[in-house]
Amino acid sequence: MADEIDLAQDREEIARVDAIRRATKPLEPGMPGECDLCGEWSGRLVRGACAPCRDKWRLP
Repeated sequence: MADEIDLAQDREEIARVDAIRRATKPLEPGMPGECDLCGEWSGRLVRGACAPCRDKWRLP
């Protein structure tokens, strides 16, 4: 049987996970292929750019 502290921790965890889910943006769908910027093959391109190029050029 759970005591009051266990129940409070469970409610806090549920609230924290819910807040994180609401604060994050959904990921754009990606597709495999060659990056338009560097020409390297990537398993996931977003708007034609791989993750390293999106980070390097600060693309969305």
